[in-house]
Amino acid sequence: MLILIGSFLVMLMVKVPVLFSMGISSALYLLSNDISLMVIGQRMTTMLMSFTLLAVPFFVLLAELFNAGNSTKRLIRFVLSLVGWVRGGLGIANVGISMLFAGVSGTAAADSSGLGTFLIPAMEKEGYDKAFSAAVTSASASVGPIIPPSIAMVIAGVSVSLSVTDLFLAGAIPGLIMGFSMMIVTYFISVKRKYPKSQGFDVHEVWDSFKDCVWELLLVLFIFFGIVGGFFTPTEAGAMGAAATLFIGVVIKRELTVRKIFNAISRSAALAGVVIIIIGFAGTFGWAVAKERVPEQFAAWILGVTDNWMLVMLLVNIALLILGAIMETTAAIIITMPTLIALGNAIGMDPIQLTVIVVVNLILGMSTPPLGVSLLIVSAISKEGIGPIVKDMIPYYLVNFLVLAALVMIPPLTLWLPEVMRALR
Repeated sequence: MLILIGSFLVMLMVKVPVLFSMGISSALYLLSNDISLMVIGQRMTTMLMSFTLLAVPFFVLLAELFNAGNSTKRLIRFVLSLVGWVRGGLGIANVGISMLFAGVSGTAAADSSGLGTFLIPAMEKEGYDKAFSAAVTSASASVGPIIPPSIAMVIAGVSVSLSVTDLFLAGAIPGLIMGFSMMIVTYFISVKRKYPKSQGFDVHEVWDSFKDCVWELLLVLFIFFGIVGGFFTPTEAGAMGAAATLFIGVVIKRELTVRKIFNAISRSAALAGVVIIIIGFAGTFGWAVAKERVPEQFAAWILGVTDNWMLVMLLVNIALLILGAIMETTAAIIITMPTLIALGNAIGMDPIQLTVIVVVNLILGMSTPPLGVSLLIVSAISKEGIGPIVKDMIPYYLVNFLVLAALVMIPPLTLWLPEVMRALR
């Protein structure tokens, strides 16, 4: 285990990409134990032979096609027509559009880059501070992987054989609470700093903008309620959603050209390919960890320190926040989930609840220095330093940590909706 984990950490510290770090450290482990390197191919094949994992490339393609046209701009206009009359309306709309966009993309990176390109310059033009504009965009992007559909939930479910549909349902209420909480924070900050109102309330503008984006709203509702209602699997939702987005862009709106479609497919193939390769290499890494009985030993070590479940979860949350800030989310989920599920079983925590807590922690890490992906994206878009952005994100960190604490203390926030939907099926 010293060879496996030690070589992995060393390579991460010298900035070797995480997928190669896992692959090389796994190979070193096998060689040191005189085990055939064919195990890598076998474990990759086993890990990737999952119908559910097909949801990943489908949802990535869906998001890229969505951004290739003007769908994002139409949704921004509609949300702004609803809240633009409030002080700080564009900042609130930033959070609101992230909640809507979550029903399409399922990734924080897609949210940060896709929406940040439009919203950060627009907020600066209206008089918002550059750092605050970037902070709101990065913070609100954390809603995307919580509200279904969520690529992170797909990966977590596959890694420990949990129902992805139940995980989607479990993330719905926490995601909505996070989103509305950040809207409230944005409003109070905007009032304090006297940020502008974007526009007056106009019923005609609300109606016109609604008609303009009605197909996009129907797509979001189709995906969300289709999965939540159990009408189709997450993979089927991703495939049908991508096809519907293509139909809207080509036939109805007539804004997706052959070049735009080709570029969207290329970008989605590159992104999904990286995720799939990480999952494949993580299969060998996870097999080695399980072979050495690390999950059981870790659970025994934690319980040897304290048997108070609240203190155990406090330690777990701190560790996950740190891990999320320094490591790619997909790899972190696959590596940690088996260990944490074993720990959760030892303290009597439901695996669905624990998985949502793990995902929320790691996603919040994407907006946390030093290596938070969302943070780096909005910094590049706004051309603002990390320090000022992080300073303006402090209120959002605090409110999201409160939501995280509520998820630990109040199990029905994650378990009520899956139980209700199971009873109705």
